[in-house]
Amino acid sequence: MDVDVALREGTYRLLQPLQFSAMDSGSPEHPVRWHAAPGAHPVLIGSRAIAGQQRGALWVFPIQSADDLSSVYLDGQRREPSRTSSCSACKVDAKGLSGIPPATMRMLQVGSMVVLHVRWRDFRCAVTALGEDRVTLAQPCWHNTTLDSQSDWRVASPVGKYYSGVDGFENLVGVPVEPGSFTVDTQQHLLLYRPRTDESLLHAVIEIPVAEQLLRLGGTSDAPVHDLTFSGITFSYTGWRKPLSDDGYVGLQAGYVVDGEGRTALPDNGEGMNRIGAAVQVDTGRNIVFDRDTFAHTAAAGIAFSRGTHGAAVLNSHFFDLGGGAIFVGDTEAHPAHPDDKSSDFVIDNNRIDHVAQIYRDNVAIMAGFVNGIEIAHNTISDLPYTGISVGWGWDYEGEAPVQSSIHIVANRIERVMLQLADGGAIYTQGTSTPDTSCIVRNAIDMRHSGEGNGIYLDEHSVNFDVEHNVVLGSWISAWAPWSGHLRMVFNWTDMTLGKPDKLGVTKVWAPNFTGLRVLPAQAQAVQREAGARSGVVAQVAVPVKVRAGCLSGRIDP
Repeated sequence: MDVDVALREGTYRLLQPLQFSAMDSGSPEHPVRWHAAPGAHPVLIGSRAIAGQQRGALWVFPIQSADDLSSVYLDGQRREPSRTSSCSACKVDAKGLSGIPPATMRMLQVGSMVVLHVRWRDFRCAVTALGEDRVTLAQPCWHNTTLDSQSDWRVASPVGKYYSGVDGFENLVGVPVEPGSFTVDTQQHLLLYRPRTDESLLHAVIEIPVAEQLLRLGGTSDAPVHDLTFSGITFSYTGWRKPLSDDGYVGLQAGYVVDGEGRTALPDNGEGMNRIGAAVQVDTGRNIVFDRDTFAHTAAAGIAFSRGTHGAAVLNSHFFDLGGGAIFVGDTEAHPAHPDDKSSDFVIDNNRIDHVAQIYRDNVAIMAGFVNGIEIAHNTISDLPYTGISVGWGWDYEGEAPVQSSIHIVANRIERVMLQLADGGAIYTQGTSTPDTSCIVRNAIDMRHSGEGNGIYLDEHSVNFDVEHNVVLGSWISAWAPWSGHLRMVFNWTDMTLGKPDKLGVTKVWAPNFTGLRVLPAQAQAVQREAGARSGVVAQVAVPVKVRAGCLSGRIDP
């Protein structure tokens, strides 16, 4: 018997997530469907609404001491906390920062947050004490920013050679100066907001997130949660309080963080890191499908699948205005004790992802750890501070055996990425794939309005990938590491004029490619037209969800 749950038009406020276990599951023949009723647009939100009052030129809102104010929304738009100017002269020591200008010190309080980035990493640590020209920062947060490993993480840290100061401090005292920003009076428990000229007091209602998750699907290896579909639902207004703790936010890469006390070094392979929170979490699931949903206005990530989830899909959905990344798939343990704990068989098709990683800038649009089978196809990705699509993990410390298989990155459109951080790309890979299973093909990448980065970045121990028939404008393909190999990078088009590729190696095939193009040939233009989310097309997936072993494209000659 089919179970069909239709949600009527309306906003559904949640203080705790809706939870599903194996007992709430369907079957492949009769899945349980949660969906919008015909013509309805149901919205699940995890916030409370607070009405404001005018006080002079400001709007004032009562708040609670435990509120997560990293993400505050007014009339459906994110409002930013006031931030000081950057401090290139701020000096780093074991306890915090010194050399802070007097004008900045006057705006700081215990609980202010320092914000900085170095290369591909993002950091946020709370102020715990104030001195004449210095601040003491929360531990272990500040200590964890400086840890090192053989992968040379320290170079991208506040004590590394690329450190150039802090971006600024948030959670300030006093009144906000810039229209559209706010400060917090911790003594009076008030949020002080300076309205924009086009805002009316009639709409002076803010949304402050309360719930960190809206939906949680949790199974076990013996009793997975399975055969559930969610469609036509909007997930919005969630918080994430962990960065307010003494752990802060110490980004390692792509939304995985360094936390906890007692660390003296980082693992060389990057394993054992926790991940940013997500509004929707799926653990140990089977045949879970999200279709035509919207994920917007969150403090952290959109949706995450982990802990031995096998068979899941995200289709025809829109992700925007997220504090973290849009979609996380799998985990970062290359060789789990139980092989079934490595997730597999994901389809991410026909989605639009833009303006995500708004707070935690090291996050990416789509992040897959070690997975056996993922099809990332026909997604349109734009306007990110860091990388677009990232798959794999481990750097050069997982051995030579394959740690993933059937990675298919096909016909995506990616532009305006790497807008703030460095050392990433539109598409980024790591790890050894099973031979003849993984490919990056027919993607349309435009880096001409992006920051520093590669079009396709086959980093560290990227092994066994075919990279074919991609259009890469304003950048090119990097496979710099001598320990990467068995890479076939052919029949790609670029406007870049290139010299001889470095680190050729006997197992890296770099030709033929078509470089220095002022006009793209017809076949390249066809790739551009067909890439990205398709208007008027509804992607579908068969159940059980499976990804074929070989690449969708095969090896195609022009």
